[in-house]
Amino acid sequence: MRRTVACVLIATLAISIVPESALAESVFDGVRTGPPRLRLESSPGSWNCLPADANGEARASGASTVTPLKAGASSLLLAGLGEQRLGHDLRAKVFFGLEAVGWISVAGFLWAGHERADAYKSYAVVYAGVVGTDHSDDYYKTIGRYMESDGPGSYNESVRREARDLYYPNVTAMDSYYRAHAIPAAEGWAWRDESAFGRYGTLRDGSRFAYRVVLYSAFALAALRIVSAADAVRLARIDGRPADEGKTSMGLEPGPRGVTLFVQRSF
Repeated sequence: MRRTVACVLIATLAISIVPESALAESVFDGVRTGPPRLRLESSPGSWNCLPADANGEARASGASTVTPLKAGASSLLLAGLGEQRLGHDLRAKVFFGLEAVGWISVAGFLWAGHERADAYKSYAVVYAGVVGTDHSDDYYKTIGRYMESDGPGSYNESVRREARDLYYPNVTAMDSYYRAHAIPAAEGWAWRDESAFGRYGTLRDGSRFAYRVVLYSAFALAALRIVSAADAVRLARIDGRPADEGKTSMGLEPGPRGVTLFVQRSF
């Protein structure tokens, strides 16, 4: 019994003389009077000596010299360039890859659209009797809507009907409208059959689709650079924070029914 009382007195005396700085800090960095916590934090001497950002990437030591404005402007010039200057090589490689895919898409579909345009123009020469391949886009659009330029149901017949609907009974105005919009004989056409007419429409639609993809790819590249610029600005601001800001730690705290695991983050 005496030994038990002596042990209790010695333990009480040891706790009373422990300095307050040795006690563990609370979540709000105040002095605790309760049992100490076991804090598990990374230190400069650990295996990962660079602080990690929100995505688990290590920050480069010289990244803080790049301002958010410079990082955003760099990514507007080339997607991923701002991330590379900040030292986030993995993010930069992803944006570089997407940028390369976008330009490959632009070049590939631009070439395809040009080749298909040459194809349908040459096809019209062979199967519709069109003279030359240097006509306007409206002309090639028109020959894809009418089987022939003259005769019943032709394009010129539709021009005559429009002239009557607009200017009847003014014959002079009707003739003037027809001469201004009708296709002359030197530029006339007549498709060989319905199959050739349908094939021409398919070739022309393919060329127009390729050019539309070129336009969409250009918009996608512009959007990619805007996203990269916003990401670079965000990373530059994160890299410019003090080292202890946003620091996360874990620990164990003895409780009445066991040990409690806690997570602590400073802001």
